[in-house]
Amino acid sequence: MGAPRTLTIILLILAAGLLAGGSADAQVRRKPKAAPPAKMQATNAPMAVFRGLEAAWRAENADALARHVGEKRVYLSLPEPGGTDGFYSQSQVYYLFKKMFKSYRQVGFEFVKFHNVDKPGRRVYGIATRSWKDIRSGRIFTDRVYVTLRLEGSRWVVAEIKTAS
Repeated sequence: MGAPRTLTIILLILAAGLLAGGSADAQVRRKPKAAPPAKMQATNAPMAVFRGLEAAWRAENADALARHVGEKRVYLSLPEPGGTDGFYSQSQVYYLFKKMFKSYRQVGFEFVKFHNVDKPGRRVYGIATRSWKDIRSGRIFTDRVYVTLRLEGSRWVVAEIKTAS
């Protein structure tokens, strides 16, 4: 008596499944959920943020650079133009870099060292070498740029950008 009852229950469950979602074969053959696009996955990795910043800086693209700033303010300490030193919102970062890129042509920008990118519980930062040319004087300057990242929700964003000779 137990086997027919079990068989009846199984048939009822299968019938309910067929009514709810088509054939049992179709449910088994469904494609797995697609992974998020590579662009979305990359923005969550510290190295992708550093590479995005590097590309934006080289291209003198203030908009792309500012997209790496989160909702909280970012600390900037840049000698040019006019010496920025303080906390800025994403829109302020955009305008500061736009002004900087009008006054100085980027000759080179490359991250050369990274710290704790595989240890997100610790302070994650990268060090870049930068060369730029003052449009008015024609002089070329070189310095180091220190970029610190923080995790904002599930997204890595810029926490601070500082320069040193």
